[in-house]
Amino acid sequence: MHLRPVAILAVLLLFSLCAGAQVDSSAVEANFSGNTAQYQISPDSLTAPVDYQSRDSMEVDLANQRIHLYGAARVNYESISLQAEHIVLDYGTNLVTAEPYPDTSGVLVGDPQFSDGGQEFTAKNIKYNFKSKKGIVTETVTTQDDVYVRGGKSKFVSGAVQTNDSTRSDVIYTEGAIFTSCSAEHPHFGVRTQKAKVVPNKLAIIGPSNLEIMGVPTPFWLPFGFFPLKSGRSTGLLFPSDYQYSQQWGFGFQGIGWFFPIGEHVNLQVTSDIYLNGTFTLNAASSYRKRYKYSGNFDFSYRRLVEKTSVAENYQDVNNQGFSFGWRHRQDPRAHPTFTFGGSINFQTNQVNQRYLNSYEAASTNVIRSSMNITKSFPALKSTLTAGITHSQNNQTGVINVNFPDARFQTQTIYPLRNLPGSQRAWYKKLSFRYVSELRSEFSGIDTDSTSFFSQQTLDDVRYGFTHRVNTALSLNVLRYFNVSPNASYSETYYGKTLEYFLDESTLETEDIIDENGNPAVDTTSFATIDSRLNPGLAGFRSFNAGVSVSTQLFGTVRLGGRGLFGLKGLRHVMKPSVSIGYVPSYLDARDFISGQPYFIRDNRIDPDRGNPNNFRSPFAGQIFSAPSRSEGNFAASYSISNLFEAKVWNRKDSTDNIVKLFQNIAVSGRYDLAADSLQWSVIRVSGSTSFFKGLTQVNLRASLDPYIAVFDEAQGGAVRLDRTTLREDGVPFQLTNFSGTISTNLTVAKIRQLFQGAEEEYVEDVAEERRQQREEANTLFEETDILSLFEKFSIRHTYNYSLDREVAVVAGQRDTLRFNTVANSIELRGALQLTENWSVNIGQIGYDFTSKRITYPYLSFARDLHCWEMRFSWAPQRNTYQFTIAVKPGTFDFLEVPVNQNRYDGRNLFGT
Repeated sequence: MHLRPVAILAVLLLFSLCAGAQVDSSAVEANFSGNTAQYQISPDSLTAPVDYQSRDSMEVDLANQRIHLYGAARVNYESISLQAEHIVLDYGTNLVTAEPYPDTSGVLVGDPQFSDGGQEFTAKNIKYNFKSKKGIVTETVTTQDDVYVRGGKSKFVSGAVQTNDSTRSDVIYTEGAIFTSCSAEHPHFGVRTQKAKVVPNKLAIIGPSNLEIMGVPTPFWLPFGFFPLKSGRSTGLLFPSDYQYSQQWGFGFQGIGWFFPIGEHVNLQVTSDIYLNGTFTLNAASSYRKRYKYSGNFDFSYRRLVEKTSVAENYQDVNNQGFSFGWRHRQDPRAHPTFTFGGSINFQTNQVNQRYLNSYEAASTNVIRSSMNITKSFPALKSTLTAGITHSQNNQTGVINVNFPDARFQTQTIYPLRNLPGSQRAWYKKLSFRYVSELRSEFSGIDTDSTSFFSQQTLDDVRYGFTHRVNTALSLNVLRYFNVSPNASYSETYYGKTLEYFLDESTLETEDIIDENGNPAVDTTSFATIDSRLNPGLAGFRSFNAGVSVSTQLFGTVRLGGRGLFGLKGLRHVMKPSVSIGYVPSYLDARDFISGQPYFIRDNRIDPDRGNPNNFRSPFAGQIFSAPSRSEGNFAASYSISNLFEAKVWNRKDSTDNIVKLFQNIAVSGRYDLAADSLQWSVIRVSGSTSFFKGLTQVNLRASLDPYIAVFDEAQGGAVRLDRTTLREDGVPFQLTNFSGTISTNLTVAKIRQLFQGAEEEYVEDVAEERRQQREEANTLFEETDILSLFEKFSIRHTYNYSLDREVAVVAGQRDTLRFNTVANSIELRGALQLTENWSVNIGQIGYDFTSKRITYPYLSFARDLHCWEMRFSWAPQRNTYQFTIAVKPGTFDFLEVPVNQNRYDGRNLFGT
């Protein structure tokens, strides 16, 4: 006797009911379950066992040859899995029907879910034939990444498409489908098509379609299209991210391009911005990552900006072009124990980022820096080798400096006698030395509209050199309280080019005159000046210095009994004086023993007629490792005194004592030249810093005190020091020449709470974990408990920088004056304001400079979350630029947007500038 496969399944279900069904622990509350593997079935039956289960009940209808499964019903056959709240097995026709079922309140729950080898979709109703592997589904929902495919009535064929040698994919032929990234049951937008072929997790192909917004068809039609539904990376077209119109540039679109997955670990994206007037940009961006090894990204942009001049200049086209390049590489710390490679490179020409981009960071960046290095450590040699490239670029002056190669080899502090026999406290075991060598080349040029950096002149002016030095020191403890440290240092520096000085005859100017005797003569109106040029040739210099330093610490305390005076229980003063004596020989008459090049040349040797014999010029001046010291020998004593003042304050809240730093550091330093015959005392430098209101305000103070008087010298056009002390002339030990200070206040809501609630400062042990927690807190919507919570992410910073300078009287007998100058006085505000769950305001930067009396680059924006859409507006009034967009959130459909914007060139023309 031969039975149909579904009939056999029905008999087995009845048998399992009579025998007592086993509970499948993998299902959720499966009270009815079974398996067909233990029974012999006919040759035309199913080729694999069928697993089945339900939670609530099972009903067998023998008259109609149907079996009903209720409550979390599931049927598994080979790779096919069908789940629903209600499943009907029709063993007379080999059909299985799945549909939702009303709960106790009458609401339909448990939409059918179909899965076949990792391909999944949901629907309102499914009818499927196990033998033909075909079915009819209604209201299917297929999701892949951020794409939702919602179909009407559809035909479903299992395994209809051969994907590869071992895999076949399902196909859904649907009517009235909509493709969207909106997760709502009734999408707010989508592409509506009447016919579509969907291969779940693979591809969707559509016929004539149009854009639908809020259920309303729009006139935007597509003749055909396709949507990749495959996970992972794949080559594909990048739709324009922005369409716009510019009075300067005409119609254009931004961000059109192509995406290329290169291998397993690298992505490449090439896009372009194109406008009708000829303005365009070409952008390339790539990211790469290899787990436990390295990660990084690079970007390249070439921009050609075409703008028209004013009416007075007949609307002439002006082309500004340049490129920018960036590369960031990070090596995983676990990749190699002794070798690292990483850093960042940022380079641009013709200030293209400042011209094209409107962000505060791009507009306010004055200096661009780069550093990419390779570091190799040698544990056995206790040394490290670092080599790479460094770069700096000033956007104000246009000066570019590139150091390549830039290599440095250095040892750790080595104690060569530490392993000798004897006590570890022996003085000779504290002898140490350290060796450092550097190799560097420097390329310099000017970045202008016609960049001259990439020219032969830059190669001709390159400077390169090598230096190495060895330092030795010894640390001794004398009389228990004094640290005595003798030290010595020797260095050699070599350059591939040196300066040659000569008289520039082109600056000599003469005119014919008649002398007092009536004879014709020649009068010199401008004399020849001394100039220099770089000449190739190896030359170097050597330097040596030695000294000894003595340091100690002194403590002073004042204790007040009980709870002290108004909570003040004591004061503590820690003073750390240090005195050092150093010697540097004279190099005025020294020569390089390799090339014979003198270290210094007197002006009268260059210009015998007018040269000053007391003025020296060095062939090594302006080089990358500087020049030798120009003094006639130096034997001087230097001193420094640092001071720390603390107070012990009784805390009423918890009855404990707190240590408060009154002044974090007050330092006094200067020197006395033992070899000089005049002006032995140097200017005394005094500096100090402290903070108030638990770190809200930082104060830094600096002062210069001169023990000698100064007068105005007309020949030099400024003040000069005389060998007459202020103590003898004015009866004071010194006079104030300069006093400056910086007061900086950084105010946040968190710091205000800490100030008034008395929260203690936390000591951070794990910096990485602390930063991770801060990022999580920043991304979490805070609970508004008070008005301050709205401004939780705001910060206000005020900086005040001033100086008090002594101006020497021009006329003898008049008193010097002290002039107060405000160097900088500015306030700036930054932050984000979450008005509601969907409304947010962001202040990227807004400030006011009280010195120049102007607003400093305000940049404002707001955003409105519209579920699957978002509305954004940004405004930079200083550049007169704005951007307003209503667009689909970032994802597959983010090319759908309505942009309204104005670039800085259009905004500038509104004011005729």
